[in-house]
Amino acid sequence: MRVLLHETVTGDAVSSDLDVTEATWSTGVCRADEVRAVVPGYTGKSIWQYMVPRKFTISISDDDRRVRAAGMLSIPVADSRDDGMHRVTLPGAGIESIFERRYVLPPAYWPLVDAEGNPIAARDTRITGVEYGTMMKRLYQQAMSHPGAALPVSWEPDRSGSRQGEWSAIDGKPVQEAVADIADLEGGVEWDWVPQLDENDRLTWSLITARDSVQEITSAFWHTWQVGGEEPDLRELQVKVSPEFMVQTAFMAGGRRGDQVMLARATGSDLIDAGLPLSEDWDSSHSSVSVQATLDSWARRRLDEGAAPVQYWRAEVRADRAAGLRHGDWCTIEVLDHWLIPDGSYERRILEVSGTSDSEWLGVVVAGMSTW
Repeated sequence: MRVLLHETVTGDAVSSDLDVTEATWSTGVCRADEVRAVVPGYTGKSIWQYMVPRKFTISISDDDRRVRAAGMLSIPVADSRDDGMHRVTLPGAGIESIFERRYVLPPAYWPLVDAEGNPIAARDTRITGVEYGTMMKRLYQQAMSHPGAALPVSWEPDRSGSRQGEWSAIDGKPVQEAVADIADLEGGVEWDWVPQLDENDRLTWSLITARDSVQEITSAFWHTWQVGGEEPDLRELQVKVSPEFMVQTAFMAGGRRGDQVMLARATGSDLIDAGLPLSEDWDSSHSSVSVQATLDSWARRRLDEGAAPVQYWRAEVRADRAAGLRHGDWCTIEVLDHWLIPDGSYERRILEVSGTSDSEWLGVVVAGMSTW
């Protein structure tokens, strides 16, 4: 396992392989990578100049340069020990974290209001005639078009479609929040920022988005693992059946202006017909939504998500049985003589992957609809 520091705005490596006592990482669907490297105190002075949050980025990779996770440095913590074994913890979060601090604004955006205090419509962002994934891409691209805002990234080709979106400049919408809103819409798609190292250890990122026709990001990897038997691939399998999303009726409340309020409702009868008691959900977090059709789509999506309980399985998998493993992959888990789960084959989607530098096992969280 290799741990490197890079200059964020160029991706260039600024250190040789760090001497670390511990390195951990975690990746997941539609969320930023999380990394954490702990360096012994005696190496602290040699990397002191690189302990600047956001200016530098940490990558954790295998010896073949395959990046497990990477993240922009957040707040380093120096831990003094009485025994003299001092250490410095270097935490980081994926590239998404910088877009939480950038807003949906065009390059020449100031002023936002005219002399009478009215919003200037030309400052608003409008994207039409594309797929949702391309809409996400253009929001990121606009955020990087400001002076000093570029990052070492690559893009997918545009995909034409029927989607359209509009963001008012005066709303001050964070770019990452706008992207997450798109992902959560009915028909919304997943995104993933994938880090990679070149032969010179330069770190770059690629934006991957799903298509409107297939909303989930998938890869060519389909893993098959066994639970039980003499040499199981999985260990410490834990099961959680989650009912919190199960709803029969979903309400959505939109932007309130004066005495006016916008509401949407989606309801059905499937759960009641199956013998479950009525369960409702009222979501008032969409205060910026001003289009009724958008609010209706949020309600329908929430109802679809609550159609059945979801099982979340957490386990550890042998690293040598997880070549190319990344969140978004699918797996078949062959269960044999488990104390709770009936024997059989279960197809599950991998939502999270995590690991440590000194372990031969990787953590995984998988999800699928209840089958028993």
